[in-house]
Amino acid sequence: MKEYYSILGLNEGATADEVKKAYRKMSKKYHPDLNPNNKEAEEKFKQISEAYGILTGKQKPNNQNPLGGNPFGGNPFGGGGRVRPLKLILELSIEESFYGKEKIVNYQAKDNCNNCNGEGGFEPQNCNQCGGNGHIQQGPFMFACNNCGGGGKLYKKVCYHCNGEGSTLKNKEIKIKIPKGITEGTMFKYPNIGNFVKGSGHGDVYFIIRIKPHKIYSMDGLNLKRNLDVPILDILLGVDKEFETLSGKLKIKIPKLSEINKTFRLRGMGFLDEQTNIKGDLYVTINPIVPKELSNVEEHKLNELKNLPNFKH
Repeated sequence: MKEYYSILGLNEGATADEVKKAYRKMSKKYHPDLNPNNKEAEEKFKQISEAYGILTGKQKPNNQNPLGGNPFGGNPFGGGGRVRPLKLILELSIEESFYGKEKIVNYQAKDNCNNCNGEGGFEPQNCNQCGGNGHIQQGPFMFACNNCGGGGKLYKKVCYHCNGEGSTLKNKEIKIKIPKGITEGTMFKYPNIGNFVKGSGHGDVYFIIRIKPHKIYSMDGLNLKRNLDVPILDILLGVDKEFETLSGKLKIKIPKLSEINKTFRLRGMGFLDEQTNIKGDLYVTINPIVPKELSNVEEHKLNELKNLPNFKH
């Protein structure tokens, strides 16, 4: 636990407020959106995020992290560390990721067999190869027993329902709280709701966020990007253009003689990362609208313009 305080630059036993302040300060410095293509900053951000989660009780220590101790996660001969985590893609719309919401997710995972209660068979007896220990000693080393799979037991009758595995595939459902500002590639863990392995229990589920394509917006980290249709004459003459954003209606001033495809940066109008309180920006690019046909009068007026000094090549 001491190492987690050290990562945040704190002494062991620091208060919750001190942990929170240190996390906010360091996360702003090392946040990936502020350090693009910086692997060192990205790794540092992961470390301080894990330290913050563990010290505040929001996350359990990662047993595969050297700071967490045993890399096998408990008993290497039948403990929970032998269950591989289940990784699932969770698709969200941009609106869902921007506003946050509670979402019901249906998935499939192996669960303990109802017929044999997860044992894989009936009438258990100690394994004749390991004597019920689940492992075999060879010199200074111990190895999981291949005969019983590390469980220490064999069964006279194999469960026909699960073919001795102790688990069957089942449909599951979970309610997930999607925080505001969650972005593409974010991964978060729900412990002990994944696949069941006999002698090891349930594994974890990792949900990996994928943002579905949107007809208006695209995402770049915490930033939002969109095009805004503007008539060509409004671009030349200037206009106050009102349009909808994910935060509500907004009006921008397009100066006269603006460049075609000019991009406006609207600070703080992108995604909000609730953990770090960092806001992204909204980038609005002008998309000129050109008429698809002209009346005789319109064509005549445009030909007149062609002969004026500012419209000559």
